[in-house]
Amino acid sequence: MIRFPLEFRAVAFDLDGILIDTEPIFAESVRRFLEPRQIAFDPAFMPTMMGTPAVQVLPKFREYFGLRESVEEIARECKEHFLAALGNRAGPLMPGVTQLLDELGRRRVPFGIATSSSREFVQRVFAPHGLLDRFQFVLTCEDVSRGKPFPDVYELAASRFGISPQQMLVFEDSPNGVRAAKSAGAPCIVVPHSHTPRHLIEGADLIVPSLHSDELYRALGWTLP
Repeated sequence: MIRFPLEFRAVAFDLDGILIDTEPIFAESVRRFLEPRQIAFDPAFMPTMMGTPAVQVLPKFREYFGLRESVEEIARECKEHFLAALGNRAGPLMPGVTQLLDELGRRRVPFGIATSSSREFVQRVFAPHGLLDRFQFVLTCEDVSRGKPFPDVYELAASRFGISPQQMLVFEDSPNGVRAAKSAGAPCIVVPHSHTPRHLIEGADLIVPSLHSDELYRALGWTLP
C-alpha cells in the first residue's frame, strides 16, 4: 500500500502525453493514413498503441486494419503523415511541465526521460523547447530490446539513477506505460488525457488531472506554486 506524501529519490517521465501533447497528432496521422484506403478509423485501437515502440505496434496495426503494405512502407507513410500534421512546430508542452521541472530542480531531485519513441523523434518534437539539458538522461526504444509494457526501460532508468525502481517515481499516461512501471516495481502516477482509457489505468498508484494540480503537489508533499 503506497503512502502519501510519496517518498522518492528520482523521477522518470514518459514523453508523449506526459511532457508533450502528441497523442492527438498520432491519431490524426493514423486517420490520414487510412482515409485514402477507405478504411474507417477505429479510436479503440489507439489505446493499444499508446506507450509502445513502433516496432511492436506496426505489425499489430497492419493486421488490425487488414493492410497489404509492408511494415516498412506503413512506418514510412505514417511518419510522413505525422510530420505533416505536426507542421513546423515542436510538440506542444503539456500543462505544468516547466513548473514541475523547476520544482524538482530546486529540490535537487534528478529526473530523466524513458520513452518508447526514437531518439530522432525526441529531437524533433521535444528538443526545440530547450529543456533536454535539464534531464539527467533520455532513454528511448533504441536503448532496450523490449519496449513497454515490458519493464526494461524503467529498470534501466533506475539503474542510471543508481537506485532501485522502488525509489523512482514514474509519470505515465497509458496502460502500457503503467504496466511497465509497475512490473519494474516503481510507483506510478498517471496523468490521463482524452485518449487514455480510464478503465485500464487502475493499476496506477495515483491519477491526477495534470502536472500542475493540487492533487499532485499534495501527493508529493509540496505546495502548488
